[in-house]
Amino acid sequence: MPTLDDVLNFLGHNIFDRTLSVALLGVTVYLLYRWIFEPAHTTLKGILSFWRLRESPATFLEITPPKHSEKSQLATQQLFTVLRQTIGRTKIASLEIVASRKEGVRYLIRINPGDVTTLQRNIASYMPEVRFRELKDEPPTLTGNCTAISEPKQRRHYAYPLMQNEELDKSDVVAYIAGSMGKLRPGETMTLQMVITPYSSHWTSRIYNKILNRGYAQIDGKLRQFIVQRWWVWLFALIIGAFTNDINLALSWGFVFLVASFFVKRDEPTLTPHEEELYQGILNKLGQPLFRTDTRITVAAESSQRIDQLFKGVSGSLAPLNSPFQALGDSALFQNKVSYRFREFKFTRRLPSLLVTNSSIFAASELASIYHFPYGTIKTEGMVRSHSRTLPATLGMKNNKFDVVLGRNNHHGEITPIGLTAAERERHVFIIGGTGNGKTTMLQYAIAQDIKNGKGVAVVDPHGDMAETLLQHIPEKRINDVIYFNPDDLAYPIGLNLLELTPGLEGDELLREKDLVTESVVSVFRKIFSEDDTGGHRIEYVLRNAIQTALYVKDATLFTVYDLLNDPVYRKQVMKDIDDKNLVNFWKQELGKAGDMQKVKMAAGITAKIGRFLFSASAKRILEQPRSTINFDGILDGKILICNFSKGLLGEDTSELFGIAILAKIQLASLRRARLKQADRRPFYLYVDEFQKFDTPSFVQMLSEARKYKLYLTMAEQTTSQQDEQQMVNVILANVGTVICFRSGNPSDVGYICGVREAIYRWPSRRSYEGLGRKVGAGLAASVSTAQDIKR
Repeated sequence: MPTLDDVLNFLGHNIFDRTLSVALLGVTVYLLYRWIFEPAHTTLKGILSFWRLRESPATFLEITPPKHSEKSQLATQQLFTVLRQTIGRTKIASLEIVASRKEGVRYLIRINPGDVTTLQRNIASYMPEVRFRELKDEPPTLTGNCTAISEPKQRRHYAYPLMQNEELDKSDVVAYIAGSMGKLRPGETMTLQMVITPYSSHWTSRIYNKILNRGYAQIDGKLRQFIVQRWWVWLFALIIGAFTNDINLALSWGFVFLVASFFVKRDEPTLTPHEEELYQGILNKLGQPLFRTDTRITVAAESSQRIDQLFKGVSGSLAPLNSPFQALGDSALFQNKVSYRFREFKFTRRLPSLLVTNSSIFAASELASIYHFPYGTIKTEGMVRSHSRTLPATLGMKNNKFDVVLGRNNHHGEITPIGLTAAERERHVFIIGGTGNGKTTMLQYAIAQDIKNGKGVAVVDPHGDMAETLLQHIPEKRINDVIYFNPDDLAYPIGLNLLELTPGLEGDELLREKDLVTESVVSVFRKIFSEDDTGGHRIEYVLRNAIQTALYVKDATLFTVYDLLNDPVYRKQVMKDIDDKNLVNFWKQELGKAGDMQKVKMAAGITAKIGRFLFSASAKRILEQPRSTINFDGILDGKILICNFSKGLLGEDTSELFGIAILAKIQLASLRRARLKQADRRPFYLYVDEFQKFDTPSFVQMLSEARKYKLYLTMAEQTTSQQDEQQMVNVILANVGTVICFRSGNPSDVGYICGVREAIYRWPSRRSYEGLGRKVGAGLAASVSTAQDIKR
């Protein structure tokens, strides 16, 4: 083991030599650290990080920007500042703009799965109109006859800034990039990928502090320039060596003067305006959050000539970022096979380079200049944009326990089930939306839940598909509760008598029942037959008297009314048993004394319309039965009624007749619940698709009273414009607590929901299987939210 004397002898034989040796040793150690150990440590750290990140889990998020955006450069820069905190120092994110002829120009972000929700919230705070879609599979890798990868990076020291792109409305780099990507041919793809990770270095802080304190700093070749500028030191050492013929003495004195010159106070250099601008730019850049960034541009095309052409386009798009002090470039576009495979591996795995020196160091503002959403209304061919926005679920929706779930609210990554509580359903539901936008899907999902939960349900379907689908969702324990009404089943027709009275009624109860039946049948005729066909209100008087007379006939049906008006002999026979003076006076004095032509005008409209059903096989077999085989009182007590009134099988008039008749029967059964105590009235849920075909004024007016009898409606139609009278729309909306609106061709529909012009402006862009919903309940004001069908 060497002793202290051995160490001193090694350093020199006198105090001067020993001091000089220690100084030389210190400088040597420092240079070894700067030039060997520190780069080696950085390289080893990069390799270990590269190896660790190659299999790291990740989620791909597609971000669809809005049609119109005016976010400033500062706002985008702040977004990346927040993103830096989200990523953390040990993670990476890949910001990508991908393009193909088939899918257009899209924005993708690859990030750690645990950071997805935070990222969505941050971006949503920056731009609320943006849409997110989590990709189930990774985007396809490079495919094609010919592919190439470019890795543009900073040509000079990273402290030198790129050109600041502050006026996005005048010069938007992303518009140029997307423009070059929007001209792809079939089968071609192009991707701009930026793999970023937060960057920090003590050398960055030193440069920043020097510029902040002195106004300037030496950035490139500091040690080399320091040694070269001290030429007079080396000249003096050379003279000493020549006179003494002792090289060690010459180097020793040269080192002493070199160190001494370091402490000599020098005059501060005078900066030119150009240099002041440079140092101010460096100060601004280094004062921002920094990102280590690996930029890659990939192209797949049919030939190398085409690839070269596309690369020239995208490279030209980045040219506005070049400044007098800094530029982006790649000197090796076409590489050898090994180099290309390594670049492809990094691109596919979204990995940074092995060495930091092969990456660019961008400030948040520089990153924001390259990767941001298109500014303003700049139209770029093929750019995928969102033409509508989602709205958050209300606080009540998030906290309530739903009686039925209708869909889900997906607002910026937060998924909230959307449904209705039992109390909200009591105020009825109104659904609006064009064909193929999700109304029927929502209805099926809600009905299936009610059936599964043991509730009483009636479904009126004018198309038939929903009715057949629901039969597949009947639980085995509820099979005996199901009544399937299909008028097209001619072999086993169900009886439905519109004039049927409840057996056993007498006195005032019987008179009240006759009035209700008469009113329901008259409302059926109002809906089926237009005023021009029937003579309007003049004929209604005849119809009421005919119905009241028919109710005196045992087992009377709708065709009894036809016989009374069309057969004088039958009418005379019926009149023998009628003791109502008003009816007798009508038939003898008013109709009896009218001329033949006048009688025809009074009755022909009614008989012609009723007579058409005599020639409908399904309608005749069902309506001529004296007893209804459906017990509507029993149905309201927890049974399941599924009505398949397919217009394609029955015809439109027959389908409407049966739908209106069923609603009238259910209405009468609900009114008879007045005889029951409130606690004994079991909730019953009625679903009507294409409600505008079956609604009648009396039934709509009953919406306000249906709650008393625990009859709760869910009505669906394509648009409010389909109602014959807009007053009907006003009555419906005044008596429903929840309105759900899918995409519609009528912009005024959303006005009924939101009542605001902004919502009407957004309405035409609402996507299929998404809807706006308004709830009013629990004393709260109307609130609007968006939802998606569960199916999607």
